[in-house]
Amino acid sequence: MSALINHFCSYFVLIFLFYHVEAISKCGKVFITISSFEAGFIELNWVTNCDSLDDYPSRIELFTYNPKTVMGERPLVSINAHIYPEGYYMTKIKFNPPWLPGDWDYYEGINITSPGSHCFPYYIASFRGNGLLDSDCLKIQPTWMSDNRKILGQKRIGTILIPGTHNSGAYGFIPGFLQHYVLNQDKDIWTQLVFGIRYLDFRVGYYPNEGFFINHDLMRITKLEPLLKEITSFMRLAPKEIIILDFHRFPYPTKFEDKLHRQLINIIQKELGHLALPPNGLQVGKGPTLDEIWQRNKTLIICYGHRNIAKEFSWLWTPLHQYWGDKRKVDELKEYLRRSIKNHNSISNPLWALMAELTISPIDVFFVRTTNRKLAQETNKELSKWFRDEWGKESNIVATDFFLGNDMINVAIETNTGN
Repeated sequence: MSALINHFCSYFVLIFLFYHVEAISKCGKVFITISSFEAGFIELNWVTNCDSLDDYPSRIELFTYNPKTVMGERPLVSINAHIYPEGYYMTKIKFNPPWLPGDWDYYEGINITSPGSHCFPYYIASFRGNGLLDSDCLKIQPTWMSDNRKILGQKRIGTILIPGTHNSGAYGFIPGFLQHYVLNQDKDIWTQLVFGIRYLDFRVGYYPNEGFFINHDLMRITKLEPLLKEITSFMRLAPKEIIILDFHRFPYPTKFEDKLHRQLINIIQKELGHLALPPNGLQVGKGPTLDEIWQRNKTLIICYGHRNIAKEFSWLWTPLHQYWGDKRKVDELKEYLRRSIKNHNSISNPLWALMAELTISPIDVFFVRTTNRKLAQETNKELSKWFRDEWGKESNIVATDFFLGNDMINVAIETNTGN
């Protein structure tokens, strides 16, 4: 009888611990983002779907060290969580480090890096009384697919959640007011990949005597070929990371002739062809498993936005469908994304992308009513919730503006691994 009682006691203890951990994982879970505004302030975020007010964290703090291993030092920021029931607080601390941890700084000929995630010296923690609920750091995750290979291997590429960027090459310096309407990112391609972005959205223009550029519509931004070299270098150092490179549009010249497509493809093939995964037999259903991709030792999927041209080259995938809502308000964007997820039906390419950003209108530009950064700030605060709490397991690629303003990389890893 005593053995039976002990058995049931152990059972109920396990049940208690399960629900206790589950409650903490939902209420008080923390993460750091960087504001989409030009100043790039560090933002503190915490999940607030608590079962009761007693479960709510009492303090959120920002440290330059890991609070799990170092005790007693003063935090950079400490706030009363109850004052911010939405679970968000923007600090006045700027994030603009001149380096990437883990030896991931880019330079020509880079050949030594450290796999795994690596923290910047910024840690967030939630507390209830004196008890630490959750903590995390602002980090790069350059090998997250490889790190989770055992879990991800049997999943199909069209079923996993993939963090991406919209207008990935639209970063850098643009003089004058146009920068507010042309730029969609503030980190280069290398840095995007090192943080964990796995979908790149390229729009290409051609200029006689100058070559191919990344464009935002008719505005050229930066030369294409150096970006291809960054992708090559990253994939040499992280060969198990599966990258989706989408040459989605060709906005300049307005008549982008077939001969220009073939010139462009020759350049892509010269730099990236040896890494490209041929689509033979793979562009069906939900696509290949990640194990099947890794077994081929080619982990770059290149989608090309001209179907007939793509079919001429055995290593190019046909166009990838982007769901772009052309919305101006966050609630309208959410409804559009919800309907797109519900109605999606993959036909010729197992990969598909939700373009999770608001769009500037011509009248906004004329009256200088808003900017890409302001719209991204509105959207990014909500995106992490949508895909963490509602849509993560139903979605494929999610492309965003100023990607450090959301937590989509972590959301993707957690959704795909179940952790």
